[in-house]
Amino acid sequence: MKDNFFITALVLFIAVMSMGHAVAEDVEWAQANEYTLYLHDQFVKAGFAVEACSFNIDHGLVLIKIYRNGSVVTTDSMTGNESIDYNDEINVTVVNVTGYEVAWCDEEHDPRADIEVRLRARPELQLSISTNEEAPYSEDNEIHAEVLLKNTGTCKIEDVNLDINTGGMRTINNRVRNFDEIARYRSETIDVYLKIPYLMEKRSFEITATASGKSWDNEKHTISASKSITVLPCWKMLEIEKRVTESVYLHGDRFNNYNDSNSSVASCATVNLTVFNPGLIDINCIELMDCLPENFTLEDDSSLEWTLNLTPNEKRQFSYSMKPLSIVACKIPVAAANWSLCGKNYSSTSISNRSQITARAAQINLTKTVNQTEISCGGVVEITVHIRNTGSLQATVDVSDTIPENENVTLLDGITGLKEVVLDEGDTQRFSYRVRINSTGIIALPPAKATFTDLYGYQDTTASDITTVNVVDAARNLGNASSTAANETMTPISKTVSTFISRIFSFAFE
Repeated sequence: MKDNFFITALVLFIAVMSMGHAVAEDVEWAQANEYTLYLHDQFVKAGFAVEACSFNIDHGLVLIKIYRNGSVVTTDSMTGNESIDYNDEINVTVVNVTGYEVAWCDEEHDPRADIEVRLRARPELQLSISTNEEAPYSEDNEIHAEVLLKNTGTCKIEDVNLDINTGGMRTINNRVRNFDEIARYRSETIDVYLKIPYLMEKRSFEITATASGKSWDNEKHTISASKSITVLPCWKMLEIEKRVTESVYLHGDRFNNYNDSNSSVASCATVNLTVFNPGLIDINCIELMDCLPENFTLEDDSSLEWTLNLTPNEKRQFSYSMKPLSIVACKIPVAAANWSLCGKNYSSTSISNRSQITARAAQINLTKTVNQTEISCGGVVEITVHIRNTGSLQATVDVSDTIPENENVTLLDGITGLKEVVLDEGDTQRFSYRVRINSTGIIALPPAKATFTDLYGYQDTTASDITTVNVVDAARNLGNASSTAANETMTPISKTVSTFISRIFSFAFE
């Protein structure tokens, strides 16, 4: 009877042990980590710590403590080839320990234990979203987004579901993906092509992805990732380009065209305006306005105001001609456009290819001066004529001056003119002569005259102002001077006599 009871108990024990071994085999463990522990050494990983707290060398034992997040969760004394398990999350096997084998018996002074640590196998998902650009998106047709799902854990993950939310942006891709499994250290890449929406204002879209799956023990694992994508408005400010002739010839429509090469001289400046719509939507009722530089006038009846509509990427061009009224270098004004879009008013100004325009021509200025404006009859005066090119082109100048007739004016020395003097912009020249004047009164010296031809063959004339000299009679001047001197001499004597008489009469009445 006792034998039957012993046999029954033994069978039950073997069955229980077999069940325990079966349960242990159902756990999927990660690859073992091998480590040698000396007294109070610790092996630390994934929130667990394994410590060799003490050794019993005579019996070949080591006391193993397992900590989780700093707290002791299990303790056991083990010899070689024995294991300790905590909650199917960590398994520690003592492979060898000092005193267990003869070869280790001489290590009493520094005992050690070789262990193998196995952690419960778990998948670990990593999820990221990247795009082909980091800058804000504008007129591109689509955005390429790449979703990368990795399993960096220690076992595979099954029944994986990936859901992509585009934040309101359209896509032709299926936004839900399913995978039977993703093995450890494997990854899946999903390409998503997003359609850029037409926006009136800049806007950011949040792209999110969520992945979930199950591990071997039916534990659910979930991870999410997101990325912000900024999209610019589907329209841009109008671009206005203004191109203007650099310089024009003031007398281009009147010069003497004696050489065929002169026919290329521009007498009018051409202005070209190009208006471009770089956006993705129509812009209607655009009011474009321009204005002329100072001292310029329109050549014809062209208008400087236009109304236009522009479709996306459309250009419109306008041009007109203007001619200068004088020699000038002036600033080029900007053209401006105004329009309304969705209840808001907008404006844009032009960008020019240059900042100013120059009206070019030769311009000769004559100045006639005398060294003294009043002389005595028969006196000598020096006359100087100054010539200056105040224009912006080279000129060849002939200058002549005239001595008045019937005024008893006699040339003494010097020259009264110059021939073929070449003057560049800002250059000056002069000549002088002396004359004797033998008549009295205000003598008018006639203006000096110049004829010039500029670099392009244009011919013109100019003259100086009239200069006058006051000529007085020398004898009359001498008489007037003597009378003035006598008056000045008598005045003190008269005062002395008057004083003397006053004193005599004053004495008599006393």
